Amino acid sequence: MAQLDLHCPNGCGEGLFEALNAQVLVDRAGRYVRHRVDGVTYVCATCQTVAVDLAATARELRRGEAGNAETLRCPSCGLEMLPPEDDPRAAVVECPACETRFAIEEGMLHLHGRGFGEESEEA
Repeated sequence: MAQLDLHCPNGCGEGLFEALNAQVLVDRAGRYVRHRVDGVTYVCATCQTVAVDLAATARELRRGEAGNAETLRCPSCGLEMLPPEDDPRAAVVECPACETRFAIEEGMLHLHGRGFGEESEEA
């Protein structure tokens, strides 16, 4: 699991965050066994604002400095593609295979902290 460094954008000092959409596994008696963190969103326990993961931000900045081209995946057919060269941050792109139009954010693999098709990590 990637290292997290969660912070409340409003500056709440408690440092407690609630995990939304986390799959928590329990035994037959309802006792905690483990959880899965893929696709989890964290919110500040004090003000309910979505937390900022500074560690993920730093990783993205380093990746951008390395010059890696962002890969998009069509949400309809799964085709991997590069963003349009003439407008790499276009609001909407069209898949050349199935002609589905989608927001560029829908096709970005890193926004949820994982690449498409990677194995789930359990804590």
